[in-house]
Amino acid sequence: MERKNIFRQLLEKFIDIREAGVLMPLLLAILLFSAKSDKFLSVSNMTNVMRTAAFTMITSIGQAFLIIAGSWDISVGAVFSVGGVAAAALMSYYGFPIWAAVLAALVVGGIFGVFNGFLVQKIKLPPFIATMGTMYVARGLCTGYTKGVSVYPLPESFLGVGQGGIPIGNYELPYVIVIALVMAAIAGFALRYTAYGRRLFAAGGNGEAARLAGIPTVRVRFSAFVLTGILAALTGVLMASRVGSAQPNIGSGFEMTVVAACVIGGINMEGGAGSIIGVVMGSFFMAMISNGMTLIKIDAYWQQLVIGLVLIFACSLEYLRNRIRASLNR
Repeated sequence: MERKNIFRQLLEKFIDIREAGVLMPLLLAILLFSAKSDKFLSVSNMTNVMRTAAFTMITSIGQAFLIIAGSWDISVGAVFSVGGVAAAALMSYYGFPIWAAVLAALVVGGIFGVFNGFLVQKIKLPPFIATMGTMYVARGLCTGYTKGVSVYPLPESFLGVGQGGIPIGNYELPYVIVIALVMAAIAGFALRYTAYGRRLFAAGGNGEAARLAGIPTVRVRFSAFVLTGILAALTGVLMASRVGSAQPNIGSGFEMTVVAACVIGGINMEGGAGSIIGVVMGSFFMAMISNGMTLIKIDAYWQQLVIGLVLIFACSLEYLRNRIRASLNR
């Protein structure tokens, strides 16, 4: 009986860890890819995986805040493209200094966030419909302005942010990874230890009860929309710095990668639960899956199928976790 109680306690503790759902597929993927490819665990390849994950992570932080608060945004891929094009065009076509072009791009991302927040929180449109409309607006502005042509050349000092890194002996740690990890640390602290973080959880957990308790749920969700737009634009700016140009269609499908990273990382799509460490793990997992499948020569057309199945598996684990918790509490 005592052994049974110990097992029950261990199971309850494991079930309470939201990030546990990503650990098993993450470890299985590492074992599979490392067994199939000698290059997978190499320093250079792991750096590439972490760099790719960093771009997803930055936008996913904003998306995680928004989902936790009880809403979501599928326009981030289009705003990602707009941010890169806005900054690149201001630098390349109009001679703006780097800081001014980047700041303007972030403002543009924030404006899209304000627009989404207004549609969802004030007009009361469903988040899916509102942000899908914004996605088409942003995509149309981006392709209409550029005529589908990449924006370049960009200043060398700007390219250094996306292509350079911090020397550590013979290794160079990319700036993008550092930026993403610093932002994740700040976001994790804000979510867990500040009044704003507690309001996000309250707004998503039980919005009506939070409103009656005096929490401005509309304002909290509105701010999360704005933050998501700014971070999506920032990701686009960093991507332009990485590839050396702003490509109007580069963010196509990025919104699904971001949502998948959040869900796989344990963010509850109904709101009120999740963590930034889960987002970090989910972002790394998404980048690793894509990288690993390329290394073992899985056709790109089949990669979307695999990612979709992995997402379904992760969601199923979340459902199973809730069922087990419910049975343990009986």
